Amino acid sequence: MEGLFNGLKDLGFVQGKNLQVRKAHAQGEIINIPSILQNFDNEDLDLIIPMSTPVLTAAINAVKKKPVVFTYVYDPIAAGAGKTPKDHLPNITGTGSFPPVDDTLVVIRELLPKVQAVGTLYNSSEANSRKVIEVGRELFQKHGIKLEEVTVTNTSEVFQAAQALTSRKIQALWITGDNTALQAFDGIAKAAADARLPLVINDPEFTEKGALVAVGIGWQRTCQGAAKKVAQVLLGEKPQTLPFDNVVVKKLVLNSEVARKLGI
Repeated sequence: MEGLFNGLKDLGFVQGKNLQVRKAHAQGEIINIPSILQNFDNEDLDLIIPMSTPVLTAAINAVKKKPVVFTYVYDPIAAGAGKTPKDHLPNITGTGSFPPVDDTLVVIRELLPKVQAVGTLYNSSEANSRKVIEVGRELFQKHGIKLEEVTVTNTSEVFQAAQALTSRKIQALWITGDNTALQAFDGIAKAAADARLPLVINDPEFTEKGALVAVGIGWQRTCQGAAKKVAQVLLGEKPQTLPFDNVVVKKLVLNSEVARKLGI
């Protein structure tokens, strides 16, 4: 949000002056999202900004009256917002940011030259996660690395799933931007530390919570770039005339303390 509103400020939209913002948080519960969006849809607003894939997925069904401009989303096509960047739902536009999965593999290879198997866990009901794992599955196979997968349905299952994963013959854990996994990230970090396994992620802001390295998206600068699309709609352009963008500012973060503990 900081990146988004800094970007809007650069374009002349300043909170408290010529821009009013109403924020709502789902408190980590996906079930809360549709009712929040329905309330926004019935309020006197110029547009609604869904941040995260679960919020965009809910907006596709819940928002009927207001323009929608999304950001902080991996893949809007996988989420159901359109068939292509140009052929999309008429009331929705925005900026997707697909993570650098190929670069993640390169870093894993550099850290662990003899790696044979990597474990991952995700919520299979999240469209963003399914798409990234699908892409990752092909890339890992191409590099001759086995990808061990475990799925979860809610945060209460994450720690046990991570423990189960570390008991398999893997040399590292890879966690992409799965909302369920990230809400319970401390459990994943503990399971990785207990098993003395490197934890590689795609969300830099979680590195300090126990990951070894993040090969991911600098969301502040990425969302700052997404502000342009929001400004266009605020100035009267119709979402249906604006193709989806894909904007990624890559960011690499290493946790030196974890590296030292692992002898890397």
